[in-house]
Amino acid sequence: MYSATDLRLEAQEALERVWFVQSLEETERTDPTLSLRLHIRPNLFVQAFWGELTGSLYLALIEGGRRIFGIDRDAGEWHLHPYDDPDKHEALPEGLEPKPLLKFLARVEDLLLQYELL
Repeated sequence: MYSATDLRLEAQEALERVWFVQSLEETERTDPTLSLRLHIRPNLFVQAFWGELTGSLYLALIEGGRRIFGIDRDAGEWHLHPYDDPDKHEALPEGLEPKPLLKFLARVEDLLLQYELL
């Protein structure tokens, strides 16, 4: 079962290994939740939220305060918020296990390069 510790360790690994992640910030920590930001550039970051009670994991690429891409696991089901329509939900049956944050960042890298977001 994925945990707050797993998310924190993955985020630390990303900070050390993923070329576009500039810094890591813990924005909220309670017993059942953890929220992190992986900063890419001013006004562009990945928000990661984990909730123990529901087993939820929310991963979003945020630009200018708005989600522009995301993948979530809610109630055990994965879904995608595509770059061209981030309010849409598309089933993602393959999910992102076993390292969801790092797999999400690989998709973010593709978007950063494809849409010249850096």
